[in-house]
Order: sequence, then structure tokens, then C-alpha cells
Amino acid sequence: AMASPAAAETERESRRRLSYGTAGFRREGSTLIGVAFRCGMLAAVRSIALQGRATGLVVTASHNPVEDNGVKLVDGDGGMLHMSWEKHAEAIVSAQNAVDLEQVVLRILAKEEVNLMGGERAGTVLLALDTRPTGPRLVSAAMAGIRAAGAAVVGSEDTLRTTPQLHWQVLATNAGGPCEEKDYYDKLNRACSSLLLGRDAAVSSLVVDCANGVGALKLPSVLPAVTASGTAVTLANTGGGTLNSLCGADFVQKERRLPMCVGALAGGQLGASFDGDADRIVFFVGGSESGGSDLDLLDGDKILCLLAGHLKRCVEGLGGSFGPVAFGCIQTAYANGSSTRYLEQGLGLEVVKTKTGVKHLHAAALAFDLSVYFEANGHGTVLFSPDFLRRLREAKGSGSEWAGHLLEISNVVNPAIGDALSMLLLVLAILSHEAGGLDTWRGLYADAPSRMLKCVVPDRSAIKTTNAEQRMTQPAALQAKVDDLVAGAELARAFVRPSGTEDVVRIYAEARTQEQA
Repeated sequence: AMASPAAAETERESRRRLSYGTAGFRREGSTLIGVAFRCGMLAAVRSIALQGRATGLVVTASHNPVEDNGVKLVDGDGGMLHMSWEKHAEAIVSAQNAVDLEQVVLRILAKEEVNLMGGERAGTVLLALDTRPTGPRLVSAAMAGIRAAGAAVVGSEDTLRTTPQLHWQVLATNAGGPCEEKDYYDKLNRACSSLLLGRDAAVSSLVVDCANGVGALKLPSVLPAVTASGTAVTLANTGGGTLNSLCGADFVQKERRLPMCVGALAGGQLGASFDGDADRIVFFVGGSESGGSDLDLLDGDKILCLLAGHLKRCVEGLGGSFGPVAFGCIQTAYANGSSTRYLEQGLGLEVVKTKTGVKHLHAAALAFDLSVYFEANGHGTVLFSPDFLRRLREAKGSGSEWAGHLLEISNVVNPAIGDALSMLLLVLAILSHEAGGLDTWRGLYADAPSRMLKCVVPDRSAIKTTNAEQRMTQPAALQAKVDDLVAGAELARAFVRPSGTEDVVRIYAEARTQEQA
């Protein structure tokens, strides 16, 4: 329907204030038509600038409520839009009319030295969406933008995918290998079957909360190896309820409560929760009587520690003749201090802290031969450098079983982004290889008590930070006061950082006791 002049003006003005973050552009879904069209144009221009390598565009708002939606761009390497292009995204979305839009596009083309008349026009953009009701209209708008910029469209209003599936598909397309959805499932199933071959199931019963999202449609295609190994799988919140409402990874991680439609878990049972687009996963087991909760959470920090311990043993198994392996773990300042101490002191691994946001963790992880990164919210993956993979293939050819095992792990993980489907398979496989299984995993460490809150401020830019947002450089007097408070508590740390999206500052503190925190 034709929008009223007043509504159109409101929509144009609102686009001036949008910023492109880790999640792309995100707000109430019905207000994003103009944003989707312009993002389609930018995805096409980015593909053209990459000499025709495919890019991607996914319509999703991840863990947000069903009425929200978002537009997120995927770069040619399968990762998030390159940070140098985020300002281009904000500029093109802010264009107020057709003349402004043309001028913005011309400036982008000039800055990136793209010559549309020089035979570089054959761009390609892959599309996908999740199950939100506003998704098809936004995809239609994005398709129009892509075609207006002269690029080809792969996908339609019916291309339902998890966000990690689209990231993988862009990566696989540009690598020249098998890149269809069936190829994604085949790769996961082959590698998971190999990792579980001859192993006893560490989990007798698995309950997966699919958040009433797109993951519910895709998960059954990657379960054959799991069920064949002896694990009974039950799916909950598969679409009959409201997306992300009282369910999903964000709800379980923040509220420390069982998702709706999931009853109390018995011993030997494992629960898992996806978010709405299946790029996050957290696990949980039945709560202990002394804990006062109906679940014990196994969040992104616990997942990282499980993976890191197993991978360390694998690297040690390669032996000295394999040569040195640079292995790192990447966290943000929000990672619980007990997890960091376990990684550094318990496992003797290098831990790198980065700014908040998956794009920062992924970038830091690329510096290592082998790395694991996770946020506490359940978004993370394992990365293998190309050279490390080459060395593993050579070692496998010489008979190394450890090298073969690591190569199968590399085939399960999504190298582009955190992926709930692949991480579910990997955790189950690793538990089958680790003595003690679930009980050992949940007992790796006890979380340090913490408190987190936010304060509304007139100007968040007054606070400047350094050291991965863990210390303030301005105001210096405020950092001195934080230091004094930290010095007065055991196992304490605290930081204050400005929000990236709103005029608030976020405050985090942890200590040996909840009272001290």
C-alpha cells in the first residue's frame, strides 16, 4: 500500500539515525522496506567491487522479538561485511531521495575505484530470510535494489535459511566447491558420523529448544549421525509458538530459566537452545538441589572451555615432529573471569580479549593456526588457518590419527560464523571423546558471581576505553575510583564502557561473592 506523505517523511528521517553494527540494521520490521532496497544495492556494489565474487544479504533479527527484523550483509569471504564498508552502508541507507541515493552510490564507486563500464559489472548476491512475517516483503525490496545496481540475484522470498547457512553458502560459492543447502548437510553429516564412529553416546537424551525459529526447519537434516549413535532427540518450540518468546538462547542465557515447553531434565539429559536464526546456542542440564535453579547453564564460556580442552589434547597428540602450533582462545571482557582463569591457569592457553562484537573476536582469531572464540551468549566457532589445514593433511597422509581427527572437526565447524547446528554436533562429538562426559563438563569451573547494569547518560562519548574496553582512559578520575573498589574485593574485576547503540554506559563487576560484586 502507498504510504502517506507524513509516514514516508517519518521513514526517511528515521533512516538518518541508523547505524550498522554486528547485527546489521535492525528495528521494527515494517519500517525497513527502504533500508532493504538500499542494502540490496550496496550488496551488489560490494560484489562488483570484489570483481564479481558473490556477497550475501540475510533478512533476520536473530534473537529479537518477532515484530522486529533486520538486514545483514555478508562479505565475499563469508564473514560479516568488512568494517571499512560499514560507513558506506550507513551513507546509502541515509540517502533521502533518488538524487541523494545516486550521489552516494557514485561516491562509493569512486572511493573503491570501481569502474562499472570496465567489464566488472557481473555481481552476484545470495539472499535468505528467517521465518519472520515481515521477511518476504523485505527480501522483495532487497531484490529490487540488487537488480537496480546491475547484479544477479540467487534466492527469493521463499529461501528460508539459518543465517550461518547463508554465510557458509557465500564462502563455498566463492571457493568454487559444492555450495547448495544439501551440500551443507552432507558435509556436516559425514564429518559428524566419522567423529562418532565407534563411540558410546555421552548423552542419552537431548532436548533442543528451537526458539520457534528457522532452526526447527533445518535441524532434522543434521541429526542422523546423532540418533544413530544412540542419543534420543526431542525438538521443542518448533514453530507453534511465538518466535523467541519465553524460549531461545537469549532467554535461557539471560534468565537462567527453562524455555517454555521444556520440562525439568533428568540425569544424563542435555538441553540446548538456539536463537531465532540459529547462529547462537547455549546448553543446559538439570539444576542441582543446592543451586536453587531448575537448570545449570552451559553458556558460550563453558562451550569454549570444553572445545579448548579437547583441541589442546589433540594438538599435543600431534607430537613434537609436527612442529609448533599457535593456539589461541578469544573472549570479550564480559567472559566470566572463572572461564578465563581456567583457560590460562588450568589449560595453560593464551587468551586474547577483544572489544564486544563477534566481528572483533573473529578478526583476532585469524592471527592463530588454531583458535576458538565465543561470547557468553553462545555465538562462536573454531577457526583453522589454511596453512595449519595443509600441515594436518600432510600429517594424516603420514598416518597421524590425531591429524585426521582434527580435520574432521574442521569439517564440522562453520569457518565463517557461529553456527548453532554445527556447534550442536561438535559438542556432542567431543563429549563422546572426553572422559566423564556431561558431569565433567559442567564441573570445569564455577562462575564467579557478577552484576551487570546500565546507566542512562547525556553523552556516552565522554567515556573512552582501552585494553578491549576493560579500562577507561577518560575520565581518568572515574577509572581511579573503579580501581579502588576492585582493590577492596577478592577475585574482583570491573569495567565501564559506552554502549555502541544508545546513550547509556554499561557496567560490569564480578568478585568472589555476590555481595562483593
